[in-house]
Amino acid sequence: MFIADVIGRIGICTYSILVVWTKIARTMTTGDYSSHGVVFIIAEIAAILFIGMMCVVTLTRMPQVRSARGVEPYLTAMGGTFLFLLIAFLPPPMVLPDAVRIAAMVLMIIGFLSSAYMLAILGRSFSIAPGARALVTTGPYSIVRHPLYLTEEIFIIGMILFSFSPWTVFLGVVHWGLQLRRMSNEETVLWAAFPDYRSYAERVPKVIPFLPMRGKRAATTG
Repeated sequence: MFIADVIGRIGICTYSILVVWTKIARTMTTGDYSSHGVVFIIAEIAAILFIGMMCVVTLTRMPQVRSARGVEPYLTAMGGTFLFLLIAFLPPPMVLPDAVRIAAMVLMIIGFLSSAYMLAILGRSFSIAPGARALVTTGPYSIVRHPLYLTEEIFIIGMILFSFSPWTVFLGVVHWGLQLRRMSNEETVLWAAFPDYRSYAERVPKVIPFLPMRGKRAATTG
């Protein structure tokens, strides 16, 4: 378990450093200071903040008190995290108006910055693979049980619009399916690790804010 945790930390942070380095280099060489170019640079900076925060919380996270069983939860987590890297290998996207591409980048900025904030709230409890470290129920986690996945979908929608094609829409649908399964896997672990999770799940919606709860049934939906 210790060796796997160390390998996981090194792998995630190595990936984060490579992505951040690439984005910094691309941002510095953009040379486009039109409204489109400036929004692009801001989006790249927001992505750097998010990825950098993911590296920090991964390095400083506390030990697990419980982890998922089997291989599927880990494969699902990896798929949900890295699936959209495939966008680089897809056919060229459709040509859309600049207004749509700017709107897409604004969504990415909102998604990246809000996701970085969620990581800061999770702090040392963060984990990509399903694992129980500490139960966080304050701040945005008092509104929905999975706010990080909600904010991540905002920048995923932005990425789909920015590189719009049937393939990116398909990736988006698959990604959301993986994330829903990922939430269920995480809740299985949290349910087993923390007795207070039942009451928390009964009063707080899963992912859609302010969704009316349906009594104890809400706690069994995963």
